[in-house]
Amino acid sequence: MDKNKNTSNKSKDREEYIEDLKKTLTPLIFGILAGVICFSIYAASPLMVVDDTGGTMVAYLDKGLIPPNLSAQFKDKGIPLNANQNLTVLKQGADKWLIGNEYIIKSESAKLNVYPIPVSENWFLIALLLILVQKFVYPYMHTRINGAKDWLYIGFITAFCWFISFTLLLSLIF
Repeated sequence: MDKNKNTSNKSKDREEYIEDLKKTLTPLIFGILAGVICFSIYAASPLMVVDDTGGTMVAYLDKGLIPPNLSAQFKDKGIPLNANQNLTVLKQGADKWLIGNEYIIKSESAKLNVYPIPVSENWFLIALLLILVQKFVYPYMHTRINGAKDWLYIGFITAFCWFISFTLLLSLIF
């Protein structure tokens, strides 16, 4: 009788362990997924792509100057880069430059990708959407969610993992 009770407790403990593991790993995966989605949207849509087949723009940027044809392309986009702004060009790496704490230029195979400095526009909404999607995922995993305490935990873990993964992926560009 005592052995039956002991094995019953062990199987119940194992089931609780598996359920708690699902409650921990699922928001972690959804948070990383949210970070990857945000990064993919950001990296796939640079402000502009400039052709630099001659390498003259890179030479200008290496000297700390804004190339004239690059400033003309900014002007064509409706973003004037005038001399009154006192913009500085800082080299951040072998193929990265920062223009006046507003734009990042990354050189990739004879093209310059210009990215604005990321600001908190709607990136967190993607993480919130994936928190809400989990409401429909847990029933398919046969996992019980017991009230607000579990949802606060799920929301926190998802948002935390989103923030860390998005930040680490952005560090690849910057």
